[in-house]
Amino acid sequence: MIADDARLKEALLESLAVSRGGGRLRSATLLLGAAPMIVLLGMPWMFLWLAALVLWNGFIVPRLERGWIVPCIARDLRAARLRRASMVIFGLSLTQVLPLAAWLEGGVLAAAVAAAWAISSATQVFVYYSRDRLLLASGIAPIALSALAGPALSFGALTWESATASLVILIALAAGAAFVGRSDKLIAQAGAEAAARRAAEEANSAKSRFIASMHHELRTPLNAIIGYSEILRENAADAARPGDVADLDRVLAAARTQLMMIGDLLAFSELQDGRLELELHDFDAAALVRETAASLRAAAESNANTLVLDIADIGRARSDPAKLRHCLEHLLSNAGKFTRNGVIALRARRDHNDLVVAIADTGAGIAPERQRAIFEPFGGGSGLGLAITARIARLLGGAVSVESTLGKGSVFTLRVRADLGAGACTGQWQASLARVS
Repeated sequence: MIADDARLKEALLESLAVSRGGGRLRSATLLLGAAPMIVLLGMPWMFLWLAALVLWNGFIVPRLERGWIVPCIARDLRAARLRRASMVIFGLSLTQVLPLAAWLEGGVLAAAVAAAWAISSATQVFVYYSRDRLLLASGIAPIALSALAGPALSFGALTWESATASLVILIALAAGAAFVGRSDKLIAQAGAEAAARRAAEEANSAKSRFIASMHHELRTPLNAIIGYSEILRENAADAARPGDVADLDRVLAAARTQLMMIGDLLAFSELQDGRLELELHDFDAAALVRETAASLRAAAESNANTLVLDIADIGRARSDPAKLRHCLEHLLSNAGKFTRNGVIALRARRDHNDLVVAIADTGAGIAPERQRAIFEPFGGGSGLGLAITARIARLLGGAVSVESTLGKGSVFTLRVRADLGAGACTGQWQASLARVS
């Protein structure tokens, strides 16, 4: 009920605003439209009616709206609408004097004038009052009555000219009413979709803020666990306690995996929102690859695997080292997860302005029909890791690909641009950047 009142109040205020804004234009239109018709019909006395109509629309209506309707809206919306409806009925009844006079005149020309004027009046009603059924009915009623009474007034007999004109007017009114009904549904649907979109955007914004907050809150204790575990591992290694070293390696591997998963949530949220930005730095690319491999060696070798490194002199790079490290961590972690009692080989090389890192494993392999799905979120049972890696790789001006044979293993190849400086941003890199979502 409250929502309906708000909608009706908005519709009433809108009709008043349109009326105030178009008062002079409406009066000018009446003069320009009615005067030629009066001349064609040869009814000079109708200029008195035209003067009364202009007086009503140009002077009386604005004063009634300001002093009689607007003050009533806040007190009693129903009374305000009824007052507005009475003004609409009077105004449109006055307007229909011209077509009624034309009907009385009789003949094809008079019927055409009556139809044209009635349809013009109906168009005005549909434009001004389509959002309020009471006002719409108040405006249409005088036009419909004029169209129905016209044939009887045409020399007291029903002629084909008058009947045709009446039919045209009634068809136009029916079409306008159908259009208004359809437009109301479309407007309501568009409003509901806009509200749903705003709610989704607000929910998405809240989700992003929550993930960013939780990312910070969870990383802090995990970093503490990793730091203390590294100290304990060094002490255990110095004291020659291999059992403790193995246990602490498992703790470190689990903690780093958990840390990477938390980072995945934030990265995926930022990618979805389009908020993930590059932070370009100059760095030693080979050193970054070695450090990443060293931090994940325990996890890679936890399933009795052997990690083999073949890192060429790939020089320095200008890119985002944190995001490049993120990609390498995922690919190494993925290889260690699906390989047991095998070999994981990491090879890094430079191909002109590209850094190419291939990570091969002797694991179970991936079926051909699943190889594209693994780069989609949760596709092929791979979770978010590879999907994030693929999107970050595109953000870094490259791509990640896979070659795999069931029962023999897989090779994941990460190729990214070595220099993402402003001068090196080619059209291809900009195009790949635009596809990141």
